[in-house]
Amino acid sequence: MLAFIEQGGIVMYILVAASLLAMSIIFERAWSLRRAYVLPEKGITLIESAVSHGDVETAVHLCQHQQTTMARILLVALKNRGLRRAELKEVIEEVGRQEIAHLERYIGTLGLIAAIAPLLGLLGTVVGMIDVFQVIANEGLGKADMLAGGISKALNTTAAGLTVAIPALVAYRMFESRINRFVIEIEHHAIQFVEMLKGNHDS
Repeated sequence: MLAFIEQGGIVMYILVAASLLAMSIIFERAWSLRRAYVLPEKGITLIESAVSHGDVETAVHLCQHQQTTMARILLVALKNRGLRRAELKEVIEEVGRQEIAHLERYIGTLGLIAAIAPLLGLLGTVVGMIDVFQVIANEGLGKADMLAGGISKALNTTAAGLTVAIPALVAYRMFESRINRFVIEIEHHAIQFVEMLKGNHDS
């Protein structure tokens, strides 16, 4: 493996670093974007049930205890329940944007790795092929084994680039889709919660 990396030169080392970064992001986001950390159905039901029974103190306690994305949004709503309906919605939208930005953390970096890894691999191959043609210019076409070996080494970086890019792209799309589903559910619960807090009253 070390010999394979060394054959690719500096481009291969960059791809290895990109691969390690991508894997770190994938594991971190897979852990952080679990439903239990974002939208735990049981926890949300308990908070909404407490509010529906007029027990705001219990709802606040539940939000503080859960420390999930949805709980933090609902906690802000509870603390600002004295605002008018429109103002309360604006406050919730603001904290919601902040929480969504937190959910999207590192996702852009993962997409960037997926985009540039194949290009880095191609760059390494082009550089390798230039070396091969220099050998041809100096040695001629008589040494087929040397040329084949040089071409094989040149293609290593393309293979490495695709190896890095494919799982990074799959993970990027998967996390993006998961976040979009969470956003829709968060908006639904937030609107429902405002209606529970304000009822038929506008103040």
